[in-house]
Amino acid sequence: MEYSINQLAKISGVSSRTLRYYDEIELLKPKRISSSNYRVYGKEEVDRLQQILFLKKFGVRLESIKKLLEQPDYDVTNLLQDQYQKLLIQKMELENLLDTLDRTLKYYKGEEIMTDKEKFEAFKQEKIQENEAKYGHEIREKYGDEVIDRSNEQWAHMSQEQFAELQEAEKTMFTALGELLAQDSVDLDSETAKKVFESHKKWLTIAAPFYNAEYHRNLADMYVADERFASYYNDRTSRDSVALIHDIIYHYTA
Repeated sequence: MEYSINQLAKISGVSSRTLRYYDEIELLKPKRISSSNYRVYGKEEVDRLQQILFLKKFGVRLESIKKLLEQPDYDVTNLLQDQYQKLLIQKMELENLLDTLDRTLKYYKGEEIMTDKEKFEAFKQEKIQENEAKYGHEIREKYGDEVIDRSNEQWAHMSQEQFAELQEAEKTMFTALGELLAQDSVDLDSETAKKVFESHKKWLTIAAPFYNAEYHRNLADMYVADERFASYYNDRTSRDSVALIHDIIYHYTA
């Protein structure tokens, strides 16, 4: 089926003005121009417009959408599948949060008993799902489903005390890391560098189903290789700190 620009605007909810703009920037060209000089859109253009709207909804800028759609190896199925999984995780997070909020309201009203452990379930589940959305594919490829499932299980059953201990270890690590980064030169044998390592090791020991030096070094390599991991550390210190963490981990696990 073919559509005029006004018909496509009506079924898509995108204004005719926007469609003309997409044509101008060569993001969405019409299938053909009619003898009356009107834009005509076919099935491929309709599908492309839907993909554009999906990508916009996912926060992708128009110039990036254009580059993406023009890539010869572009696969809309994989892209939409990835986004579907992310939205599914967000939905689960929201449902968990709403459930905990509902139970908390009843707890404060005296209508339900809530254990201390149950008060923090939603936050732990949110962290698990957040990590799955960001890093799940890579770490499952590297370590296998069994290891990651065990890690998630450990997170889910973590006590309030363990959770607080984990947060404190991370806080100590970032504080020590900031002190190191403020120095003109870094001594990996210093007490501050050792504190960074021991805090990171403590965090990993609590969060992971097992610990060994090789596992620790593999994580350090992943931090450097993957921008998403690197930004987690760099953003917290406002400096390029991930390379320093990598070197500290290797130094103390040698």
